Amino acid sequence: MLFAHLEAVVNSQVLNHLANVRVSIADAVVPGIFRKSAAEASLGIGVQTTAPIVSIASNAVMAEPVGKQIQIGATRYVIGDADPDGTGLTVLTLEEVR
Repeated sequence: MLFAHLEAVVNSQVLNHLANVRVSIADAVVPGIFRKSAAEASLGIGVQTTAPIVSIASNAVMAEPVGKQIQIGATRYVIGDADPDGTGLTVLTLEEVR
């Protein structure tokens, strides 16, 4: 089994097990791990944000996602940043659409 295939299978199982939301993105609904704005997310050494973030499978993220909208539950968000983590997951930094 190729490593990339094994990685995709494990990521899918982990996301399905740990997901706390379903994310509507690019005409698909995928599992995601959502952290609300009350939680801090590390953006690197000495930099943090209180913006909501969601982790989803990288293959679910459209090309050039910044500025595009997604939906979690009844709430719409604009993607402010997309950070692939190198393991097949992407962390999206979000801003709520008001």
